[in-house]
Order: sequence, then structure tokens, then C-alpha cells
Amino acid sequence: MKVTLLKAAVISGFILSASTLVQASDRSTYTAYTSQRGSTVTIPVARVAELCGDADGCEIRMGMYNWDGTGRTASRSSLFYYNTSKGTWRAERNDAAGTTDNNTTEHVMNAWSCYFTDGYYSSWYNHGDINKDFGVLSWDQYNATCRVTLID
Repeated sequence: MKVTLLKAAVISGFILSASTLVQASDRSTYTAYTSQRGSTVTIPVARVAELCGDADGCEIRMGMYNWDGTGRTASRSSLFYYNTSKGTWRAERNDAAGTTDNNTTEHVMNAWSCYFTDGYYSSWYNHGDINKDFGVLSWDQYNATCRVTLID
């Protein structure tokens, strides 16, 4: 019985690590792989509102994975609050603040080549903040996979 449970856990863990989105009831992780550098991976505003749009906000964990080829993750974190009725937000780190869907790209948080942003990028081009969604972006400072986890 224990062997069967262990196998299921390993298979389940593999399936989760192979996807761009990992989601549980109290957290979601979004990943921009090295092959997606220069383009945002969408973080839907509905999920941001669900996790971060209440009185206690949420925690952002940002990880830059394998930037130096050793498999290490460099990380930063911040508290984050999202106002669901106004589309305004504020992060503890660097006192970043902004508004979604205002045509101006504003970064909630960045560390090294990883960005949690309200802007939309494709093929290294910034299209601006064209909708209410957020995104995770891997830029050109390092050849790295970037992850953003939102934790309620």
C-alpha cells in the first residue's frame, strides 16, 4: 500500500512540474520558460483577485531558475494587494504601485531577469498594459526560467 501511494505522489509531482501553471486552492505558480523569454505568460486577473484581492492580500514569491546552469533558484518575495473594484495594486517590495488596463506598463516586482508585470510583451516588444491581466516575464539579463507564485 505504501509503495502504491509513493508511486502516485511521484507521478503527480511529475505532472505538475511539467506544466506552465501549478494551482492549488490557496496558491498558483506561473512559469516563463527560457523558450518564452521576451514574451509574457498570462496571470489571469480573476486568479489575482481571488488570491490577492482581500484585506490580507497575498504573498508573491519570484524565482529565477537555472540562470547559471547549476539548477539553482534565486528568489525574492513581497506582500501584494489588489483592489478588485478599481484595478489598483501595491507591492511591499520597492513600494511599487499601479493600475491595470491603463495602457502604461508597470512592474509589480522584478528581480534580475524576472518580472511580475501588468504589461503585455511578445517577441521582446512591450505592447503596454492593454488589459486587466498580469504576467510573468523572463527578460534578457540572464537566460533563465522565471516563476511567480501567488500565495493567499
